[in-house]
Amino acid sequence: MSGASRWWDSAREWVGKLPVGLSNEVAVDVARKRLRLSHGRVEAITRRVLRDVRPLTVGDWASLPKTYDVRLAVSGWKLRVEVALERLELVSGRYHLTLLTPGRVDLEESKMASALVQGVLRVGGGKAALRTLLDQVMPEGLSWDGQRFRVSGPLPKEGVVAARLFEASSLLMNAEHEPEGVWLSAEAWPGLVDLMQAVLSVDLPRKPPGT
Repeated sequence: MSGASRWWDSAREWVGKLPVGLSNEVAVDVARKRLRLSHGRVEAITRRVLRDVRPLTVGDWASLPKTYDVRLAVSGWKLRVEVALERLELVSGRYHLTLLTPGRVDLEESKMASALVQGVLRVGGGKAALRTLLDQVMPEGLSWDGQRFRVSGPLPKEGVVAARLFEASSLLMNAEHEPEGVWLSAEAWPGLVDLMQAVLSVDLPRKPPGT
């Protein structure tokens, strides 16, 4: 068995020894070298990441089999979007989050949305018109090209996933949305223990058992 395979076996054992409430939040797939987070945990992390992105507010959130159905307020405009996490990068002290939008992206009633704009969007403008509108109101670090939302920002200076941990190293994860949760995979996992502590919001052993 290779060193990497032994590490993933140890990681699975490690997760299995977590308290019941936490072990239900995360799973390890040794053969495919990936980590699964529950949908509830993904929502909590996303809200935490986006809470400092102004002027963006995350409202109602529902888990669907292939996407999340989310309501957002951006600069006073109210949106309802179906999104799925595609990629997360932690590099050079910053995070870069990519969200697919394969389903609905709708402008809902808003104090700032005139009847004329609403009519254009609903009658024939579609995503192209909405993209043009959002280009004007999106805050710094947030963009949408009609297929993907991209969110970027600085990692915190302090905390379990501090910017300093990813100044000289990087962590690039691909994501796959499934009914039971979101699977994250990566070629290498620098700072994995620190990342696990952040997503579970709890102090964990510094090393998986057997390492």
